[in-house]
Amino acid sequence: MQIENEKELIHQKHAFAEIIRTKLETQLFDFGTNERLRMVFDIEAHIAFLGEAIHFNISRLFSEYVTWTNQLLISSGGDPGQFKICLTAIQTEIELSGCGKWIEVARNFLTDAMNQLDTTFPPSETYLLDSNPHKLLAESYLNACLQFKYDNAMNEIQRAVGNGVSVYEIYLEVITPVMRELGRLWHLNKITVGHEHYCTAVTQMVMATLFPSIFNATQKKRRLILTCVAGELHEIGARLVSDLFEMNGWDTIFMGADAPIESVIDTLIEHNANVLAISVTMVSNLGALTEMIEAVRATPACSKVKILVGGGALNIDNSLWQELGADGWAVDGPSAVAYAEMWSGLR
Repeated sequence: MQIENEKELIHQKHAFAEIIRTKLETQLFDFGTNERLRMVFDIEAHIAFLGEAIHFNISRLFSEYVTWTNQLLISSGGDPGQFKICLTAIQTEIELSGCGKWIEVARNFLTDAMNQLDTTFPPSETYLLDSNPHKLLAESYLNACLQFKYDNAMNEIQRAVGNGVSVYEIYLEVITPVMRELGRLWHLNKITVGHEHYCTAVTQMVMATLFPSIFNATQKKRRLILTCVAGELHEIGARLVSDLFEMNGWDTIFMGADAPIESVIDTLIEHNANVLAISVTMVSNLGALTEMIEAVRATPACSKVKILVGGGALNIDNSLWQELGADGWAVDGPSAVAYAEMWSGLR
């Protein structure tokens, strides 16, 4: 197999990963049903992240992923040396199969990432900060979820709303930090995937019960379509942002996770939307984001649509949105609303 550029590397990632796996000791992949270790030794994912980093020439897109994965391995009691073996094998195969200037970039990115494996990082800090006016509510809600007590979790939120806490505050000062804390706890191996999935499901139900209170009789200012790209399964943050737009007087259509490009474009045209907001959590999905933006730009009926991007993948480098050809980038929900309203002359 000969790989001539990083796009071909991404396109051929499955076959390329299979070649590498055959050259490594089989015991390296003897992780049974351990989902955490499966992620650590997912060579196909490593290649996808590396390919996107090379494409945008941003080393951090890969090095931060490698650091996160290595910390995941350590928290699982694994051997970081085995992870380094995987990365070295990727580098060796690129040297053997690749041709072109991109190989040097790949070599540098892999070397930089592997050098960071020996660095000791401080423990991550909680997202439930003392400065949060609703910290106690967030803690109570999180504890109820982790104890698999749906009724208690729902009652905590309903009681708070009944006592005058706004839905806006619930979203930004309870749900947002709790969801981030869940991810941190899972990364530290303090909770299981089951905990995370249950808490996410409860939060989706809580948001559904709060949703009717968002609407009012005032005329909508503008129309926004919000979606996640194909392959992106992290949708709760995007749903939260969509609801924030509704609270601020926008008519929003949330298309959810893994949305096909054709459906997004059809919806933009049918509803004469002013703004398309796209969420991407995983760096490996940046290629899908590029495809969506290019498709919208190539559609004459969407020529006036502004494109706003956000999500974890975009937060790694604050210039990435320009490389993608978007009109703007928002680090969180409130800034997304502010950006869109600035475009629409509402602020």
